[in-house]
Amino acid sequence: MESVMSAPALLIRTFENKDLESVTSLMRELNYPTTLNVLREQMESMACNPGCCNMIAELDGKVVGMIMLRQVKSYTKIDSITQITSLIVTSTCRSQGIGKRLVRGGENWGKQQGSNLLFLTSGNREGLAPAHAFFEHIGFEKAGYQFTKQL
Repeated sequence: MESVMSAPALLIRTFENKDLESVTSLMRELNYPTTLNVLREQMESMACNPGCCNMIAELDGKVVGMIMLRQVKSYTKIDSITQITSLIVTSTCRSQGIGKRLVRGGENWGKQQGSNLLFLTSGNREGLAPAHAFFEHIGFEKAGYQFTKQL
């Protein structure tokens, strides 16, 4: 008798309220300071905004990643553009193509919104080098600097 092994099923889908605790854990894994209540408010606010999209990567029923996106208007671009505001894959599931699939989902959503450009900003901490290499590997190009000022 042959045994059949099946690969884990990866599903990219829209965020649902049942994902809140898992997403909070993902955010904390990357040291984003948040609480369940704060994140609930943010997710509810984004759910009411058609210019925002939050997608989840679910592997065999468990949330293992997420991408947050928003549409941005720019004076330098005619069309709206799509920004990745957050992309997280849990450390135990990295290097399995999950981040790439989440970005592909973001690309598809952006195109549906009329965007022809997907972008993100990132810090320059040494610990972010693997993330930067990932983005370059999947076709992103480094295009400038980010400057910030506390108000």
